[in-house]
Amino acid sequence: MAKAKTQQPPTGKSPTATPTAHATYRACYQRFAPLAADLPERDVEVCRADVRIAFANVKRGVQAACADPARIRKALPELPLDDVLALPDLGRALVFAATRVTAKAASTREIDAKLKLVIELREPMLTLAETLAKRGLLPKDVVAEIRAGSGKYDLASDGMALAHLYEEHAAVLRGKHPFTQEELDLLREASEWLLDTLTPEGARRPAAKQRGEAEKMRDRLWTLLVRRYADLRKIAYYFHGDAFEDVTPKLLSRLSSSAAEDDGEEIEAEDGGSEDADGGGSGAVEQPASPSSP
Repeated sequence: MAKAKTQQPPTGKSPTATPTAHATYRACYQRFAPLAADLPERDVEVCRADVRIAFANVKRGVQAACADPARIRKALPELPLDDVLALPDLGRALVFAATRVTAKAASTREIDAKLKLVIELREPMLTLAETLAKRGLLPKDVVAEIRAGSGKYDLASDGMALAHLYEEHAAVLRGKHPFTQEELDLLREASEWLLDTLTPEGARRPAAKQRGEAEKMRDRLWTLLVRRYADLRKIAYYFHGDAFEDVTPKLLSRLSSSAAEDDGEEIEAEDGGSEDADGGGSGAVEQPASPSSP
């Protein structure tokens, strides 16, 4: 996109964006996976990048170039700004996808530990839910459906449904049950992990199949990120001209060691990321020098 004739020279200063809370990496993955799945197969790029570096550059680029969204909407009304502003969450989805590629197959011990946690929390929560349903405080049909069924996969489904049920009706149930938010979070997280790991019959999915599916989704999320980052660089080019790469560096530009450590600490603190979460490779992807490319 060419610069507008009315472009103002860069001042080197941007309004400070207000810090906001962001969703979990898993929630971001669940949000963007359907969008990535819709990409035509012929358009999907294989991700050989260090996704943590890309994620760090995305966050810095959005913060620097999009501190004043109203100004951008006025100047570039046809640009999909909402998609650009969602880039950090898309980056979190990509990081999460990369961890699924490199993750080792779950062991029987890991599965049993998660099942034990779900079983310990499921029965008291479900028993009390049945009592609360009789009192008209919870929907009877939903509680009855949770009670029905058997097997490991069903236990995991029950755990997730119970956590959601208590949280959905939190206002009505306040002071009427002994379960803490921490216990609800533990139940939901363990249940979601089991649903990701087990088949409906209760067996572990073949590791090779899991890895293949995870790689495909990682590549699709990477493709989506590359496309949207190109729009971010258009914004930077419009407002900063030839200095746009100082604002929105190429996706795989290396950060200073201290900055990279800060971003790594954020990922690990929130998601328990491992050293393998980079999705493989050293990021040897050639980037064309153009505002429309990452």
